[in-house]
Amino acid sequence: MKLPNDFVFSQSSLQDFVDCPSRFELRYIEKMRYPSLEANPPLMFEEHMRQGARFHTMVQQHVAGVPADALAKSVVNDETLSAWWATFIAHGLDGLPSQRHVETTLQTSINEYRLIAKYDLITVDPDGRVTIIDWKTSRNVTRKTTLEKRLQTIVYRYVLAQAGAYLYNNNLIPPEHIKMVYWFVANDGETVEFDYSTEQMQADKEYLSGLISDIADANLFPLTADTNKCRFCSYRSLCNRGDKAGDWDDFDADEPDTVDSFDVDFDQIAEIEF
Repeated sequence: MKLPNDFVFSQSSLQDFVDCPSRFELRYIEKMRYPSLEANPPLMFEEHMRQGARFHTMVQQHVAGVPADALAKSVVNDETLSAWWATFIAHGLDGLPSQRHVETTLQTSINEYRLIAKYDLITVDPDGRVTIIDWKTSRNVTRKTTLEKRLQTIVYRYVLAQAGAYLYNNNLIPPEHIKMVYWFVANDGETVEFDYSTEQMQADKEYLSGLISDIADANLFPLTADTNKCRFCSYRSLCNRGDKAGDWDDFDADEPDTVDSFDVDFDQIAEIEF
């Protein structure tokens, strides 16, 4: 099976291909259901996923105007969510300008394919500085060197520079005015930050273009050589890479990316650059 001409790429689909081409094929081309648990014990894993999704919804509601106290009452019986919410209210919006765009989806195109990014929060300073905020509910702070290589960091900054004009008085945002901030709520709001530049944007364009070309032209999608990536992969049993989920204590991720888990209504996306 080949990649459909109308396929929509996101940071998560590209990350899947980089991690394991076979996973990309199973998930996005063959559209296989997930046959295995991602982590053990499953109840703890599922609860963490639920809490992460709920936290993001609470932030969205609060930025849209729902009082913080009302939201706090809705999770009073959840100790973890209550602690996360208290941390967010204490520090989450510190110093952020009033121009805030929550749960914003943007898209651009590369090699005639759509590339989409869904942002937790984008803020615009009066002086023209634009900040991407991404709330992370993972239990540990991911190392900056790791985040720097993640497709989320690459895609989010690139798409904003290409398709964020409607946030910026209908002008393209200069890459030097863009910053991305990962905000780790479970670690007292510790942040990891990345600036951007014209040179980095050009490098990202070349990398993404090459990556998408490799996927579009692929006839075979081999298994990853790094079997450590199989430990928390829900397809590992199909690939004979084990039938037991990885240990939850070693799991280092937050809520699942949602861009690839629903049908996107492209008419509702604010900006399209082709």
